[in-house]
Amino acid sequence: MRARGRVRALGGVGAGDRGSGTVLVLAAVALAAALAVACAAVGQAVVARHRAAAAADLAALAAVAGAPAGGDPSCERAVSSATRNGGRLLSCAVEADGSVSVEVAVDVQGPLRPLPIARGRARAGR
Repeated sequence: MRARGRVRALGGVGAGDRGSGTVLVLAAVALAAALAVACAAVGQAVVARHRAAAAADLAALAAVAGAPAGGDPSCERAVSSATRNGGRLLSCAVEADGSVSVEVAVDVQGPLRPLPIARGRARAGR
């Protein structure tokens, strides 16, 4: 009986663990928040990559399709198309067979700005 009395007098069993649940919950919330930010950054990068690919496809098609029958493709139309689709034309090459190869860059928008730009490449021809 005396042992039980002493344990209670010292604060009870596990008295030194008071508040440890709060610390664990805060750590779990911080980990979940960091994971959410990382997932958002990856999602933004994937979206930017798809936007760059779409802008490149449309720029290549605009360069080829805008040419009159038998005319030469124009990289000026590719620049215009890439800009209208939120990208920057990095390169445009008209091949000997009349096809056009383009590369378009799109900035990654999101919570983490130091992510690199997303690039898309496309080729269109006759």
